[in-house]
Amino acid sequence: MTTESTEAERSLVALVDAYGRRITPAFLDQHDTGNAVASPLGVWLLLAACSGAASGQDLIELEDTLGCSAADALGQLRRFLEEPPRALHSALALWVRQADHTTALVDWSASLPHQVERGPIPSQLHADEWADRHTAGLIPRFPLDLTPLTRVVLSSALATRVSWATPFEVVPAAFYLGESSPWRDVVENVLFEMHPASPTMLVETEAAGVVAAHFALANEDLAVMSVAADPSLPHQVVFEAASEVAGICRADRVARATLSLYDLPLGRGHSWEITEHEVRGPAPKRRPEHIDGAVLVQWKAECTHDLLASGSFGVGSAVSSLLGLIGPSPEGDLAAAVQSAVAHYTTSGFEAAALSALTLMAGSSDWPDTPRDTHIERRATLYFDHPYAVVALAGTETDFRRVRLRHPDSYCLPLFCAWVAEPEEPDEPEDERDLS
Repeated sequence: MTTESTEAERSLVALVDAYGRRITPAFLDQHDTGNAVASPLGVWLLLAACSGAASGQDLIELEDTLGCSAADALGQLRRFLEEPPRALHSALALWVRQADHTTALVDWSASLPHQVERGPIPSQLHADEWADRHTAGLIPRFPLDLTPLTRVVLSSALATRVSWATPFEVVPAAFYLGESSPWRDVVENVLFEMHPASPTMLVETEAAGVVAAHFALANEDLAVMSVAADPSLPHQVVFEAASEVAGICRADRVARATLSLYDLPLGRGHSWEITEHEVRGPAPKRRPEHIDGAVLVQWKAECTHDLLASGSFGVGSAVSSLLGLIGPSPEGDLAAAVQSAVAHYTTSGFEAAALSALTLMAGSSDWPDTPRDTHIERRATLYFDHPYAVVALAGTETDFRRVRLRHPDSYCLPLFCAWVAEPEEPDEPEDERDLS
């Protein structure tokens, strides 16, 4: 692996992270109640493909949205399609009506990576089959209607299905949710992980103050990070905090950023409870502390986002660039751009998919002394028992369990993000299901 390759992939992480911050308010505005899920990466890849078709003001706006030059964006797209994160299936397709095969469009199509599927406008049935195949059955229908008037379709598909390295326990909600939790009367059971793996932590963020962060580590190269903040804070602020925590992991600053339980007061915080215990044995050199457990909920989200509803997505310039290649239709032109996304977080694993598509269509202090045979230690339980943010990140289990001087190229690339507001009843653990 060359240094140039490594730096390029790290740049993709930064670019998609910045784009995700940009569009999060827009996707939350479309789904201000209930659970929501999206993939900024899926839209960014479409914009990167379109950047090679842009010129003039469209090019300026697309490069501003992408956070890099068109040439760099196409290079990032090419490298991503050549070697996507191992836990992620990806596909990109360009379909064009025969009558719209202009020289400019053919030249642009030829400049795209060879992994991009090319062909005529498919039937709705074939488009649905493409969606189903490339999202592992999670999105069985293409999110836009295709007709004989459809001129151009550009679509990206992303999907993942992973299993937890340590499945959650299923525990009674009445005993594990806080008295103030809005979910106490909604579900009978919740998820619990005892002694969660690093970097599960309490961390001070600029956006939201102290937050609780839990990492569910998959056997595959993926981790799902849940971040809980003061429930009075707006959704966007919590997502900003989540982005900060991902950045801390990316920069190998987990050890320095993690708050000591001795820096916080004993008792219940908005997303944690800290207790103090006397323990037999000689006092260690460092004040002992442990995160004993984390309480979360099982959740599912399914959304469709209108990518033309807000300029924040930057899709308008991409559509304009494609229209510039094929020219206006005598009947006028109608544009549509959407993303369908689904995610499911369960006792045993996580699955998610996003299908993004755009079309053009003709028509309109000192530690006190303690007895030598005992010492004091602090323990905490983290509570994700009110609405919280989720980000699925690329990376191996080893990456997230310990600091490394050199990570895989796609380490901490944001794949999906979600807002959890409505829990569901957990699945039974696999070893307790009736197999008769």
